[in-house]
This record gives sequence, C-alpha cells and structure tokens, in this order.
Amino acid sequence: MSEAKSNPRYASNAPEATDDKQPVISVVIPSYNRKDSMLSLLADVSRQRDVDYEIIVVDDCSPDDSPQAIREAFPNVRLFVNEQNGGPAVTRNKGIRESRGEIIVGFDSDVNVPDTECLKKVLETFQELPEAAGIAFRLLQPDGKTEDYARWWHPVPIESFADKRFETSYFSGTGCAFRKASLLEAQLYPEILYMHYEEYELAYRLLDTGKSIVYSPDISVIHHEHQVSRRSEIKTFYKHRNQILITLAMFPLLKGLAYIIPRTIYTFLDSLRHGYSKAYFRALSSARQLAPTRLKNRKPLRPETWRRIANMKKGIIA
Repeated sequence: MSEAKSNPRYASNAPEATDDKQPVISVVIPSYNRKDSMLSLLADVSRQRDVDYEIIVVDDCSPDDSPQAIREAFPNVRLFVNEQNGGPAVTRNKGIRESRGEIIVGFDSDVNVPDTECLKKVLETFQELPEAAGIAFRLLQPDGKTEDYARWWHPVPIESFADKRFETSYFSGTGCAFRKASLLEAQLYPEILYMHYEEYELAYRLLDTGKSIVYSPDISVIHHEHQVSRRSEIKTFYKHRNQILITLAMFPLLKGLAYIIPRTIYTFLDSLRHGYSKAYFRALSSARQLAPTRLKNRKPLRPETWRRIANMKKGIIA
C-alpha cells in the first residue's frame, strides 16, 4: 500500500467532481516531482469549508509517481497529465481551460493552506471588489509568521504594506485568485516563456484590459521553498531570455530600451563573474530565434496602463 493511501494525514474530504453541481471556484495546481508536498497541499485544500469548489491538478510529466499517489489518496481530484513537459505556463493554462468555476484559485505545489476558510475569503473578497480581476495572497515563510521576502515584487515596500490592502502590478502563482473571464480576456499565461516572468506578463496584460489586481493580506499561504534560489544554468538562461521577450511584446521603444539595456549589461557581467557566460549567450540566441513570433504578436501596453503602474508605487490603498 502506498504512503499516500495509508497515511491518515492525507485523508481526503474533497468535494465530488460531479457534473450536476457547478463549482464556484476551481483550484488549479501545477504538479512536477513534488509528491509529498503536493499530497500535503491537497489535504489542506480538501478541508476548505462553506464554498462549492473543485480541485484540478495538472501533472507536467513528473519523473516520480505523483499521478498515481494523487489518484489513490484523492480520487475526487480532477487529474490531468501532460503528454510532454510543457512548463508552468502550459500546465496552468491547461488547468484553467479545463476548469468549471467562475473563479480560479492558483497554488504552487510547495505551499500549505492552514486556513480552512481561505476559499471562502476569496469569494467574499471578489464580491466586495467587483472591479478586481485578481487577488494576490499574502505569502509567509514556514514559521507562518514571517513574510516571504524573496517573492515580494509588489510596487510598495514590504515593511509598510505587508498587512495592508493595495492595488498591485504583481502576483505570485504561489498563491493567487482570478476571475476566469478576466484570465481568458488577457489570453492566459504566455506559454512561449516556458518559465520565469509568465506571471509578470499576465499581470500587465490584465491591467491593460482596465482591470485591477488587489493584494489581500487576510488571505495567506505558507510557502516552503528555500528563500535563497540556487543559481543554475537553466534559471540563468530563462530569466534573461524572457526579459528580452517581454520587452519585445509589451514595451514601447524607449521604455523598452530603458528596461532591457541595464538588465542585459548586469546579466552579462554577472554571468562572467559566476561562470555562466555560455547560458547567457544561449539566452540571447534563443531570444533571437523567438523574436519574430513575439514581434508578430506584439501588443504594447497602453500609455494609461503604464501611468497606472507608475502610480502604484505611491502606495494607493484599494
């Protein structure tokens, strides 16, 4: 018998995924080679109260036995397995397209959700803020008290705003929620990026539709990933390549040059310093190959969207 099936901490109370009961919320979780943390998260999500929801897991060709363990421990979860590894953007988009709820709640597989009313709070917040397309959750470190500083990319300082509600230009897939209709209007996560900056681009596309993303500190998750990201050739490659690709797709000329030139110089010098110059030049080569596709579908953000983003740095409370 598998650990998942025999261990009571993985016991599932998840709602039945039946066709005759339409869920209000679809929880979409991408899965890749994190069986234990995924099972722990699913146990948390299965204990949510006072709201109709479904759970969708999309496995991105995990080399471990995650799909089998999920099927055994959580038979009510709607599980999809990609035919080939497609990356986080492809995997999340698959779950969103398969969803039946009006609201999409996204979690990464390395979080816990101790609050059994988390999904209920999401629904209540959207009812309170009808103009909001998305909600960025509060991210806490494993002690459940300390802020996840590494993922605070919001336009205001964490020291002053971690416990305040405000409009933001950023969200983390670690914990977030969106109206499905808004995600579809913004054309979902940009799959061409594979990983890194797909959330950044989607957030800006949502803002460009005239909608808003609100940071809500009363909705929180606990994030277990180590705070210091380990430098690797893969991450170095995708990060700078995608900085170039989003510049080509979203930025007007002068603003784009101001954005990408210092990042290109910094990344080049940093790659020399840490011995990743080959990854740097591979990133440039890949960006050059994908540039025609990005330019063909290029849609710079509207000037008013850039002004909104600039105003968010002033810390306007939503």
